[in-house]
Amino acid sequence: MGEIEIDPLAARPDRRAGAAAETLQLFSHDIRSAMSDVIGGLRLIDRARLCPEARIQIDRVQAAADTLAALVDGALMAAAGETLIHQDAGALVLEDWLAALNGRWSGRASEAAGRFALERSGPLPGMLRVPSIALDRVVGNLISNALNHAPGTPVTLTLAGERGQGLTLTVTDGGPGYPQAVLDRVGRGDDVAPMGRSAGSGLGLRIAAELSRQIGGALGLANAAAGGGAASLHLPETLLDWDATGAPAFALPDLGGLRLLVAEDNLTNQTILRQLLDRMQAKLVLVSDGAAALDMLDRQPFDLALIDIEMPRLSGIQVMQAVRARADAVAQMPLVALTAYVLRDNREAIYAAGADGIIGKPISSGAEFGRAILRYAGRPTGLAEPEDVLARGAGDASLGVKMDHARFDALMEVAGPEGSVELLQRLHEDLCAVRDALDAGASTGAIPEIRAQTHILIAISGAVGAERLYRLAEVLNIAAKRRRIADLAALYAPCRADLQELIAHVEAQAGALGVALPTT
Repeated sequence: MGEIEIDPLAARPDRRAGAAAETLQLFSHDIRSAMSDVIGGLRLIDRARLCPEARIQIDRVQAAADTLAALVDGALMAAAGETLIHQDAGALVLEDWLAALNGRWSGRASEAAGRFALERSGPLPGMLRVPSIALDRVVGNLISNALNHAPGTPVTLTLAGERGQGLTLTVTDGGPGYPQAVLDRVGRGDDVAPMGRSAGSGLGLRIAAELSRQIGGALGLANAAAGGGAASLHLPETLLDWDATGAPAFALPDLGGLRLLVAEDNLTNQTILRQLLDRMQAKLVLVSDGAAALDMLDRQPFDLALIDIEMPRLSGIQVMQAVRARADAVAQMPLVALTAYVLRDNREAIYAAGADGIIGKPISSGAEFGRAILRYAGRPTGLAEPEDVLARGAGDASLGVKMDHARFDALMEVAGPEGSVELLQRLHEDLCAVRDALDAGASTGAIPEIRAQTHILIAISGAVGAERLYRLAEVLNIAAKRRRIADLAALYAPCRADLQELIAHVEAQAGALGVALPTT
């Protein structure tokens, strides 16, 4: 008998769990950092200097990298036991999504001696109320399946819309079509793919079918009389916004007049940040380590500092601690962490060091990045101002609707039957914690606490469709940044009312699923 190796952590579940959590944090950071370099490097390529064939391949890799980053982010957060909620989790601009999709699959088709084409029929909605990553996975699996099983033939994605009837996305190919056994399963309402989870067993169709149901759509398969297969995803009217263009929400904001200190040691990230902030008209000074950041703060005034957490000489944590320990006005300057450390333990350490907010790497949306900077700096974000709420109350039309139920329902669909239970539990826990902290902060005028909690509330409310609460939280955050202590109570009152209604909505949804939550 050979020797038996004993794992010293096996008899210590607590130590094993702690070691696993620590390992996950380290891998999570390194994976996100690597993805940031990949995505950033691709964005820095001058496409104008490339031949058409090279541009197609770069566009394809860029789109695939963005999708991979979202998938990896979700997987890492799920593995850490955390709920991943993006502010754009329930909406996408159709034309932007189609451009990225075309860039990804045109190159893939040309490699297989085939062709990928987009066609439109009838009017199309401006926005879809579905998560882009889920739609990417559904349509991507259908296109990939067509390219694999019908090599060398044209593959076409046709979008056919009609107001009141919904939108249908159909992927057609010139191959042999779907086996009769698969079509029979669809006719009976069974799974669309053979049982199995390995490559070549129909896994792509299974994923597409499951995700279609989760986002509120329906997947259908058919064979054309002239040959070839056709897979159709139908999205009902409730998931469509026909009149929205998405332009105001996704346009880069104006950061003109803001002086920013950027502390970042990665050369790729430096270039990306410089280009992005230059396009938004910000004035920036860029340094490569923590010690240089502190030295620059002694030399020049800044409105806000963006600070990487991992830097040579002094880390971002040490920089923020040093700034908050000062006895001058610099100690009150907004500090925002730029980091790939986004898990709960890391966030708590960053906020404890004095951060006003955290922006995760890689930066996926320039518009959201710019709006976050405006919000952290206490500048208008192009939406409602404290004066608007004080003068007109929460009924001001510029604050939007109280609740977009379609977005909330779509988020629940994406989470699935089991995930929705955990999502509701975490939402309830987080919202109640934010409410209690804001109650205390508003009563005492605790500016840092109000700003920290409103940042959390902005992220959650925007994700679940509580549009008015999202705007009210932004207004309260701006008022706190401007130290309008006398107005905080009046601005918090409508915000708290909507927050309490959202908590009640979460409790009602949990009750409908038979899940008991602490009543409040």
